[in-house]
Amino acid sequence: MELDLAGTSEPFRGMLASLASVTTRPEISLMQIPSPRDIAPESIAIAAEIDHQIASDHGVSRLVFCRDPELPEGWNSEFRIIGYAKSPIELEMAKDEYTAAMPWEWLKDSLSHAGAEFAGDAGTTTTVVSTGHGALMNQPQHAELEIRASWTPTGFDLRPHLLGWLELLALISGLPPINSKVVRLS
Repeated sequence: MELDLAGTSEPFRGMLASLASVTTRPEISLMQIPSPRDIAPESIAIAAEIDHQIASDHGVSRLVFCRDPELPEGWNSEFRIIGYAKSPIELEMAKDEYTAAMPWEWLKDSLSHAGAEFAGDAGTTTTVVSTGHGALMNQPQHAELEIRASWTPTGFDLRPHLLGWLELLALISGLPPINSKVVRLS
């Protein structure tokens, strides 16, 4: 993945450089996207999406790496990572009260497993069941699982944070673990 780091300060550019070397599993594609405005004086955003031609899922996410030398309240650092991911899930899963809590545990486990050093984690997880009405009455009910999270990286290598986030996207999208004998049933 190519990153446009023009306009970023030297300390931030040095931390972000390792992200360009991240390779993903075949079902996930990465691309740099415009960062949200006014989120921080410096930021870059990366979108990750499940390739629906390889896997039946349509999971999507974005991860924003931020730097603000003013040390915003709650960051406890000049760096913060902010993520959003969602994926369709089966209706029965959405009705299970434990489903909404799973992505938070998966996030912490995925970041730790990837070797990401972090603190100050915060976020929400949500399950949404949509029912069509009026002209959309014939649309079948469908459900999604989403997570919004942020955390402070405590090390200078941001690569493990992106790798952990990609593992979270794979988990919420129902992809089998990589390097495993587990396979997805059609």
